[in-house]
Amino acid sequence: MFINFIYLAKSTKKTMLTLTLVCAITFLLVCSGTFFPYSSNPANPKPKRVFLQHMTRTFHDLEGNAVKRDSGIWINGFDYTGMSHITPHIPEINDSIRAHCEENAPLCGFPWYLPVHFLIRKNWYLPAPEVSPRNPAHFRLISKEQTPWDSIKLTFEATGPSHMSFYVRAHKGSTLSQWSLGNGTPVTSKGGDYFVFYSHGLQASAWQFWIEVQVSEEHPEGMVTVAIAAHYLSGEDKRSPQLDALKERFPDWTFPSAWVCTYDLFVF
Repeated sequence: MFINFIYLAKSTKKTMLTLTLVCAITFLLVCSGTFFPYSSNPANPKPKRVFLQHMTRTFHDLEGNAVKRDSGIWINGFDYTGMSHITPHIPEINDSIRAHCEENAPLCGFPWYLPVHFLIRKNWYLPAPEVSPRNPAHFRLISKEQTPWDSIKLTFEATGPSHMSFYVRAHKGSTLSQWSLGNGTPVTSKGGDYFVFYSHGLQASAWQFWIEVQVSEEHPEGMVTVAIAAHYLSGEDKRSPQLDALKERFPDWTFPSAWVCTYDLFVF
């Protein structure tokens, strides 16, 4: 009906130009924040969702040495405005602390709770002191063995909170052929890395699993990079003084979800 209306107009060209101009002006006004998109009105709430993860990251090399360690509050906003409306309320959250992708780490080296890294292009990393959960996560290689079909089987064990994420990136010349997860066939997330979400009840034994790597050529920097993130979503370990203080500063039209997590990366 709309298309028919355009063709029935006296001047199709002028009608199209007018509609294009109206759309362009509306788009610019929305993007500039002239139309404020959020509301804390209980009758018609329109909250801005923000994830705040206070984390400590540790990166290990092929020999198992810790080569990098940092801590901060990782911030994700789940809409097109990013932090533009938050910065006037919390000035330190601005584009000068935009998070940088760790190119050699799966999913850019951040503790994604879900594999939505390809949907969210901008996030922020505010430096903060280290976190110290009372129930720290532990991750270790149990065994490394050659299979009869010339692949390498790596068996791992992980203990930690009820929610953990495991990430894998195969290096050049290596292929993840099998694993003990799901139906046994590894499936990549968008971008080529592998993402596994693991959760359990209050009482659970150590999580043991294996991955099998097919190596077509030797690589001096190892076969795979793996990382595990421990998400503390309940209890006292969920909180930190810095996280609580930052969360309180968000305006009432936001809905910040906040928790503590740790991230450990290894190369094999």
